[in-house]
Amino acid sequence: MLKERQKTILEATILEHLRTARPVASRELTHELKHKASPATIRNEMMRLDDLGYLEQPHISAGRVPTDKGYRFFVDNLLQDYELERKERQWVDEVFAINEQGEFLQEVTRAIAQISGIFAVGGLPEEHIFSKSGFAEVLEEPEFQARETMQKFSYLVDSVEEEVTAFIGDEIDFPETIFIGSENPMVEARSCAMLLSSWHHPRGFSGFLTMIGPTRTNYPKHKSLIKYLKSHGRKK
Repeated sequence: MLKERQKTILEATILEHLRTARPVASRELTHELKHKASPATIRNEMMRLDDLGYLEQPHISAGRVPTDKGYRFFVDNLLQDYELERKERQWVDEVFAINEQGEFLQEVTRAIAQISGIFAVGGLPEEHIFSKSGFAEVLEEPEFQARETMQKFSYLVDSVEEEVTAFIGDEIDFPETIFIGSENPMVEARSCAMLLSSWHHPRGFSGFLTMIGPTRTNYPKHKSLIKYLKSHGRKK
């Protein structure tokens, strides 16, 4: 079990990496944590977090980045509430005013992709209706600049609706689930983070939504977005 100081340093490291997409050196956390730990303590604890598998050093002269294990601990134990902007909530509200299934699915997928900045797939499996959005946007992320990663993601985009449908089976109501890296049930997504959730429209039809991006993704915002999406199914 991590000590409180280690949790604080892990959280600060992850948030800095989410912001910059660069490896984080201990000196970059010194100002933020100046009242909580000395520079030497930060450096030593980051080394310890590396030894424990929560951080890793991609290059010997670089700072450290979170591992899948580090992100998992962050999501399960350190995630803070995130408040969506008013215009983002209004956009989702407007989409849920659409009653035609195909149009709704297309617009909700587009809204989720634009608000999150990552790839989104929506589906009404019983009706065999699917929609995808955000492919171009997610390819702008630095993690997808490598040719091999881009190719794997392209293969995933081609088959994701079939793979998600096979994974969820006949379930029409399930909680949001976050898969990180190697946890992903889809092989092509094992360098990505994937958020999967059901949703329900007030008019009575239901489906799934999947969001896929790099493991360095905005987990607090994406989880809040899914929560807000699901809340519409409970409205009268």
